[in-house]
Amino acid sequence: MQQDTPLSKDDLITYFGLKRVESGDYRALSRVLKALGIRLVGGTTRWSVVWKAFGLAEAQMPERAVELKQPLLDARATAELLGVDPSTLYRWSKGQVPIGMPPFPKAIDLSNGRANSRSQRWRRSEVQAWHCHQDLPVYVRRSPVFGALIPTA
Repeated sequence: MQQDTPLSKDDLITYFGLKRVESGDYRALSRVLKALGIRLVGGTTRWSVVWKAFGLAEAQMPERAVELKQPLLDARATAELLGVDPSTLYRWSKGQVPIGMPPFPKAIDLSNGRANSRSQRWRRSEVQAWHCHQDLPVYVRRSPVFGALIPTA
């Protein structure tokens, strides 16, 4: 399977859009991995583990798998893609989008709720679909564990 390709620490830094550090300082990556519950084995992980941390299924449609492997965009990169100021993105994220536009794609929080962290990211495919007035891509979600659902009477 393509998504079982091992991801090194440097691959993960690129994917999560973290600042690259030459000295081997991986503290920022460690915080993100801890917030998402991802554990490295032998210094690597796999796409299926990353997707699982986001609540996504391991099996994705091939075109969606390619989209999911694209590096996440921080506020600056997303703003550049759309030609707006980063503060505008946060306003749109709070629901104040231009008239006639659908809700802005939900940000991915890499901070585990830490206040004042700059850990919001967006998927390029979702931002581009929103900007072009197209339906947002739909990714296969993980199925609940057997017995996790409570039947209604």
